[in-house]
Amino acid sequence: MSTPEHKPTAGHSGQTTDVEARRAADLAIYNNATNPTRTTRAVSWIGWHAIEFAGVAVPLGLALTVWDGFYVASGLAALGWAANELRLRRQQTSRSDEDGEA
Repeated sequence: MSTPEHKPTAGHSGQTTDVEARRAADLAIYNNATNPTRTTRAVSWIGWHAIEFAGVAVPLGLALTVWDGFYVASGLAALGWAANELRLRRQQTSRSDEDGEA
């Protein structure tokens, strides 16, 4: 018994245009990454702060329950968080100064 030859049906050509339309929509989203929406910024902010908070809270909890050495890890995570926030603040103020001069 031989395998029948593949012949596309009429429904397949419509599906390819749907796939192309979805790909074009995805590309539009990725190309908009330089100007993120408020929702995108809010979700990103929540995600990063949750990670930062966990980086401080988990070692702190371990320090309270397991070993005092975890206080150092918690302190380093807190310092890293503070340094990153300071860097972002300075970056935002320098951008606003540049926008004001232009």
